[in-house]
Amino acid sequence: MIEDFFKTEITFVNNELKKYFNQLYKIEKDILLQDFITQLEKFILNEKAKRIHPILLTAAFAGIVNPMYLEDQMNQIREVSIAVELLHNGHLIHDDLLDDDMVRRGKPTFHIQLKNELEQVYKDIDLLKKDEIGGLYGRDMSILGGTQGYLLGLDILKSSKFPEQLKLLAINEYTNAMDYLLKGQLIEEYMSYNNITMTLEQYLNIAECQRARIFEKSTKIGAILAKGNLHYQIKPLSDAMLSIGQAHSIRDDILDLEKDIRGKMKKILYILAISNTDEDQSKRMNEIYHKDKLTKNDIEEVKDIFTKTNALMIAEHLAKNLVEQSKNTLKDIYPDLNKEQKKFFNEFSDFVIQRDY
Repeated sequence: MIEDFFKTEITFVNNELKKYFNQLYKIEKDILLQDFITQLEKFILNEKAKRIHPILLTAAFAGIVNPMYLEDQMNQIREVSIAVELLHNGHLIHDDLLDDDMVRRGKPTFHIQLKNELEQVYKDIDLLKKDEIGGLYGRDMSILGGTQGYLLGLDILKSSKFPEQLKLLAINEYTNAMDYLLKGQLIEEYMSYNNITMTLEQYLNIAECQRARIFEKSTKIGAILAKGNLHYQIKPLSDAMLSIGQAHSIRDDILDLEKDIRGKMKKILYILAISNTDEDQSKRMNEIYHKDKLTKNDIEEVKDIFTKTNALMIAEHLAKNLVEQSKNTLKDIYPDLNKEQKKFFNEFSDFVIQRDY
């Protein structure tokens, strides 16, 4: 049922994004900035995007607002909801650039998209270091494009028609989400370049900053704009989203198991495995992760060590415990969420750990 709900809501979000970019394009007079807006729109309007964050924002609003006023305000809240989608995509642009990822949602990442566009411009021009120039262009424009995504989302909140006091509270949560995203990325990059292996506590802290907090802030913004009670409604809903967000991050790493091994990424399965390896397993893991390129046998060997050290089982149990924690926290909401949204948040909790994509 929840997948049908997502399918319906994704259509609304995509329509709002199309309307927004169309307006943005008309307002901007500079032809070069118009071209940049087109590039940003091309990346964001990807048919495989899940649109979780605006859906959470809308669901929180609909769950708390007086049902008598819900229908009149749905268009307004859907217009606002894309703010967190722009924030999320700004982060994805930066994250893909830092990780040097080539593909996002089955299509080129933003920096590769821009690199490819410039290469088409230079196709028939005899120019030294064409590849290098294209790469630098993709990098520079992605740094700017990701930041622009953050600011566009902020502008949507500022321009909304909700009461000023509610908007200020919502903007505060939005900027806090930006702060968490950047801090999580800073910590991760610092550890990567200094070759520091994460502890489980550090992994969960980064998962909170980069995944759970944007779940929490998206939901909190929706609840604030619905005039929810801070202590009895907004806080338990926010706390539940933090647990769900961490579970979502763990599930992502389980699903990306082979990809992460191939990229020698030391995520939760590696962290859990390395703390339970014997001497031979530890030595072999170290050898494999220091290779320039891994073979299929190397990948299978690491997967086997993950299984034998119970890393996979422990990660799955941890995700399930976080989801149970979130569902228990949802029970503390008073007055309770409206019936349909209460069902949605409980089903979403289960969906997080049961999904296979």
